[in-house]
Amino acid sequence: MRNHRHGRRTMRLALAAGLGTASIGAAAPAATASPADLMTRVAVGASAVISPATPSSTDVAKASSPVSADSVQASAGTPADLTALARIRSRQESAWVRGDGRAYAAEYAPEADLVNILGEHLHGREGIATALQRYFRTSLRHTRPLVTEETVRFVSPVTAVIVRKGCVLYGAEKACRADTLSVNTSVAVKSGGEWLLTSFHNTLVRPPGRS
Repeated sequence: MRNHRHGRRTMRLALAAGLGTASIGAAAPAATASPADLMTRVAVGASAVISPATPSSTDVAKASSPVSADSVQASAGTPADLTALARIRSRQESAWVRGDGRAYAAEYAPEADLVNILGEHLHGREGIATALQRYFRTSLRHTRPLVTEETVRFVSPVTAVIVRKGCVLYGAEKACRADTLSVNTSVAVKSGGEWLLTSFHNTLVRPPGRS
């Protein structure tokens, strides 16, 4: 019986394979990019929408200036880039709530890779769409993703690393539980003026000392 309960819990965690924020609650204050590397950090409450982070003109100017060898990896992303990434997040969140796996996967590059919270490796836009649609019909039915923290770091003008902490909300839940909290990392690449996600990896958060 214990193993059966554990299996149900594992399937309940299923994937949490998303970008996107829960569209509930009040908007969080917009964050500003750091002068050093336009790393954007946004911390919000349990029931909040993460607003697009907009760097100031001063930050953009500093980030566009010549950089030392020590900081060459931190290239500038523009306000337009941050807005484009926020729109990806918004479209995916909306697709998740609708249970539309194909629309969710449309934000990924054709040959993207996605590793979900169960360690399942989904390859390619079609593979991601097919698997997510299956989950949206079963273990992720009537769920919604919630992001509580977000960091966007531009490692080049056409490559961004996005790290988010959050969970999947079930039923009437309004906040993440300790056993469903996860951290995911996405890599977004800009090609032909369009940003697409090329890689995603998600893992559960474990307290120190707990296996």
